[in-house]
Amino acid sequence: MYLDYFGLNRLPFSIAPDPELLYLSPAHHEALAHLNYALTGHGGLICLTGEVGMGKTTLCRAFIDQAPASVDIAYIFNPVLSATELLQAICQELEVPCSLENGQLMQSNKQLIDALYQALIERYASGRKVICIIDEAQSMPAPLLEQIRLLTNLETHKDKLLTLILVGQPELQQTLAQHSIRQLDQRITARFHLKAMEQKQLKPYLQHRLQQAGCDQSLFNNDAISYIWQAAKGIPRLINSISDRALLGAYATDQQKVSKSIAKQAVFEVLGEKTKFPVRDQTTKEAVSINSLLKYVASSVILMTLLVAGFGWISQSEDRGVSFSKISKLWVDNQYQQLAKANGLDIKQFELENCQQIEMNSEFSCLSLDWPLKDLRRLQMPMAVFDGEQWQLVSAEQLTTTPIRSFILWQPVQGFDKGFEQALKPGESHELIAWVRSQLEQTQLEDFSAEWQVIAPAGQQNFGFNTFYDPILAEKIGAFQQQVGLKTDRLIGLKTLLALQSLTQNEGV
Repeated sequence: MYLDYFGLNRLPFSIAPDPELLYLSPAHHEALAHLNYALTGHGGLICLTGEVGMGKTTLCRAFIDQAPASVDIAYIFNPVLSATELLQAICQELEVPCSLENGQLMQSNKQLIDALYQALIERYASGRKVICIIDEAQSMPAPLLEQIRLLTNLETHKDKLLTLILVGQPELQQTLAQHSIRQLDQRITARFHLKAMEQKQLKPYLQHRLQQAGCDQSLFNNDAISYIWQAAKGIPRLINSISDRALLGAYATDQQKVSKSIAKQAVFEVLGEKTKFPVRDQTTKEAVSINSLLKYVASSVILMTLLVAGFGWISQSEDRGVSFSKISKLWVDNQYQQLAKANGLDIKQFELENCQQIEMNSEFSCLSLDWPLKDLRRLQMPMAVFDGEQWQLVSAEQLTTTPIRSFILWQPVQGFDKGFEQALKPGESHELIAWVRSQLEQTQLEDFSAEWQVIAPAGQQNFGFNTFYDPILAEKIGAFQQQVGLKTDRLIGLKTLLALQSLTQNEGV
């Protein structure tokens, strides 16, 4: 989508293990050197470990691509096999005949090992080297690791016939450290743990990827690079995903570089960070939802296709296509704007693209709700929910599953911002109590509309007695909670406050 905009000829931050995009940081360079150690001698066992997304598979593919023609390599990327299946897979990768006369694969481990040993002897005699790489080795069960140990016994009087490379996550180190696996662990001749990328390495990494995709310009400013590194914790796969989204965000907002605010939005889109997004800075337009962009572009493509097919009056454009600036007026509102409109706010008069703008220009505030589904469905108000892929505006009855994140716009009740940190218990005093009494008096639910009299010394009703959570009010709160389906604990918490507010607002109070 953004390739032509930035002059790229391919996606620079694809998460596919493409050796052409491999950037050899000092750690990756040393890891590749350990793999190349397999080419220097005959036989041995090499272990390469690293966290998820560190580029281990990319390193393996780069190693395979640059291996000399005199080297035969078997690459096993699914180690969750039986011992027999592993031997069959190695033989097939090395093109070692392992079929019976009836065409079926050998099922005997002895037959498979004999066939493999004979082929290794022949290749050793002709000067060829044989290497077997087993990726995701941390998933290998103990019986399979024992089979690996037995494969290291394939040797002549002077040399090992097969070099094995185990590649896996840090759990592989823990497995090899077990006492029962010590025989295999002792046969490792070289091992290396791939650590996360350092912050100073990220800028040249990004530039290397961009150059490989045909762009020599720097498309990320320093603040954005720093934020991406902190969010991704130096893990290349996460860096790639965030950077790809960030470029999409820059394209969407017609920016020539990724700023920190765009990087923050990209982090949110990829990692789902539990912070308020879009970000609160002066460039709020940069914080536009990328998911909304994807939905808009998809629908726009369909619409344009129908128009071309039906009427044939849309001509081919000589430039890169419709720019974001040209379609910005048709932009789909983000979740904040949708909620603002649903609550009767005028988004044309005020910029209401995030919580800060809503709070500055209205009586509403954003309220994030980490509630069970039954409690969310009880709210009779619109809410924005995130299902892991996109934000949607829904009503309570439309919810069928608990969303990953959700928030509403509400008008904070009188006294809510004054020391309300936990639910109020009978016997406590708080300004909220006066509001609760007022709401219960106005509700049309049975047994709550009648007025009550606050017991207090004559003429002293304004001295705080109406803000005291007395037993009579506690009984009424318990009855109210039971009637609306809340836990009858007589505690005045956020759920009870919202239930009262929602009920009276829908009754026209």
